[in-house]
Amino acid sequence: MLVLNESTKAFVLQFKAAAPQAQLISGPKGSGLHTLAASLVSQSGTLLNTVTPVRKTPTSLPSIGVEQIRSLYEQARTRLNGPHFIVIDDADTMNHSAQNALLKLLEEPNETIHFILTTHSVEKLLPTIRSRVRHFAVPPISQQASSELLKSLGVQDELVVRRLLFIASGLPAELCRMTDSPANFKALGERAAAAKVFVEGNAYQRMVIISSLKDDRSGAIELIEVILLMLRKSIGSMNHSHTIRLIDNLMSCSESIRANGNIRLQFLRAITR
Repeated sequence: MLVLNESTKAFVLQFKAAAPQAQLISGPKGSGLHTLAASLVSQSGTLLNTVTPVRKTPTSLPSIGVEQIRSLYEQARTRLNGPHFIVIDDADTMNHSAQNALLKLLEEPNETIHFILTTHSVEKLLPTIRSRVRHFAVPPISQQASSELLKSLGVQDELVVRRLLFIASGLPAELCRMTDSPANFKALGERAAAAKVFVEGNAYQRMVIISSLKDDRSGAIELIEVILLMLRKSIGSMNHSHTIRLIDNLMSCSESIRANGNIRLQFLRAITR
């Protein structure tokens, strides 16, 4: 479901009037970047291809490899009638070789081919790529819009609404995902409970949580995301310097785990530094 605030609506109109050769859309996880990209394409031209991250092994994190980008070369150099779009989802998961391969396409623009890149981490893209794209950072929707979205999704229980808004207010795609099935909401509750214990609990309780995630890379990253959200919302009520340091440590922890670092070791570094 596409839910837009006023600045995003203005961006959509501007894009529809004159789509750039390469557009980068960024925002926190759950902002609805994929849905927004699909809407831009449907209003402005024809979808030619979509590139998404893939898992190389059952335990690895999804990523975009160089061969996926090179497979676009022939399409991207073909002149077509009217605007055609190539969407690259989660562009920050491209490895260095894949980013350099994309750079070659951006340096040799074809006026009929347009690129839309989505990312939750702009800083992971090469500066040379960032310099060749127009960038729009998707702002969160309002608390009222978030509440109205939950109402439209059929969520009536006030306790459930408060929990959902605490975790994902402003993030329409995340709110939709969390209410999509009872399993998703149950997983949300478990992550929120674990995150609360991690933030407020003692060293032993943290170790229990860390040990339970030692072989679950995706679960560890998802938990860190919930912890970070809780910490950012509580900066005003907790020790400011300690909270900022823990946020920085957990962000580094997430990056290291994504890069195949040892889960248990990275968590320990995050809470002891």
